[in-house]
Amino acid sequence: MTKNSASEADAATLARIRQTIDELDAEMHRCLIERGTAIDTLIKVKGTSRPGAAFRPGREADMMRRLVSRHEGALPIWTVEHIWREIITTFTRMQARFDVGIDQGVARDQLRDTARFLFGFTVALHGYADAVATINHIRETGTDLGLVSAEQPASAGAWWRALGRPSAPRIMALSPYIRIAGRPAEHPAFVIAPELADPTPPDLDLFAVTAIGKDPWPAITAAGGTVLAEAGAEKLIALPAGVAVAALAARAGFEDVARVGALSRGIAIGDVDANPVLYERLDEAGVS
Repeated sequence: MTKNSASEADAATLARIRQTIDELDAEMHRCLIERGTAIDTLIKVKGTSRPGAAFRPGREADMMRRLVSRHEGALPIWTVEHIWREIITTFTRMQARFDVGIDQGVARDQLRDTARFLFGFTVALHGYADAVATINHIRETGTDLGLVSAEQPASAGAWWRALGRPSAPRIMALSPYIRIAGRPAEHPAFVIAPELADPTPPDLDLFAVTAIGKDPWPAITAAGGTVLAEAGAEKLIALPAGVAVAALAARAGFEDVARVGALSRGIAIGDVDANPVLYERLDEAGVS
């Protein structure tokens, strides 16, 4: 083969590859348009104009699990996650408009990055002084979501007690959902939401408790749970759904127990440190 014919063959190959890419791009766009049509039908059938009826954290977690299970190739899994979350947020907002409040008392820049990773650029972000101010904003609007750092200073106190009131916001998710080395936006944070109508059973229930007398850790651990945050005797704990909380409270020495949210367990891949109560560990094979 001559040099000219080799160059012509390379050019033809490149043209075919670019045509394939253009066809794939067009197909993805067609799928997004079809998804929008499906959402329009969903709105008409279910009337999901109330944000609490539009947010589906359990269904979203199931989508992420399926995404991880089928992913392969060189494209980083966190890139695929971000694309899906942008899609989920945009179409959820089509059902019920909402913005996102951000706790700016801790890790301001990291939380803003996390918010953009989770929600994309469709939503507006509003900063608030601390965790309680963010929660109060969600309660007052009844529509917005919030992002609160899971790492709070001692001065924040038992901020989660603002979630335990009737009709108050609740924790609905923990970020990052997928833990893997090298991912961006990895600062741990709670996603706070108005009261939800999601029928999907959670993996973990979250409770605010006051520990009296003895160390509650052994009883919590024996029940398969963990402590997410503490301020003196006040604890924020996660327990497997279905645990008999009243019996545990008696064994652990709890009082003033209030349910403040629920979570689906996340996914841990590869060599990362992840709490086994909060994260299911998956083999890294086939996942980038």
